[in-house]
Amino acid sequence: MENRSRVVNNRTNRTNKTNKAAEYQYGSAVRKLQAVPEVRTYEPKRRDEEREQERRLRRREIRRNNRVNLIYTTVLVSCAAAVFAICYQYLNVQSAIKTNSQTVVELQNQLNSLKAENNSHESEINAGIDYDAIYDTAVNELGMVYPSRSQVVGYDSKESEYVKQYKDIFK
Repeated sequence: MENRSRVVNNRTNRTNKTNKAAEYQYGSAVRKLQAVPEVRTYEPKRRDEEREQERRLRRREIRRNNRVNLIYTTVLVSCAAAVFAICYQYLNVQSAIKTNSQTVVELQNQLNSLKAENNSHESEINAGIDYDAIYDTAVNELGMVYPSRSQVVGYDSKESEYVKQYKDIFK
């Protein structure tokens, strides 16, 4: 016990010598009391418990970090899969558009060639028609004549559409 008090006294004496300026307060008559530091004795059980508690805390933190890493990895993989799927669909759509545009070009070329062929056939048919022979046959053989003014009936349409005639028009 006496040994312990010497250690404590030595500490206080040492601190008193080093902190003399800190203890003295100008203008004050009250002395500042200095607390004696607590001396801990070596307790191996307590240290082992503290170490064990630190280990448990580290393990918990490692588990928590592993869970966070697993969640982060899962989210990252799912995002990467979504991006990959979107890119794959985009490329499929692009190839379908390219294929369809090539088909459209081929069909337009085919349509143009068919139109040109139809126009040439129409001009051949029109070239083969003799309108004078038709007029001659209608007037001389069938007795057709042009209508007189009294036979012509005019119709004023309010709209620029076609008219279906269900009956004969007479005045």
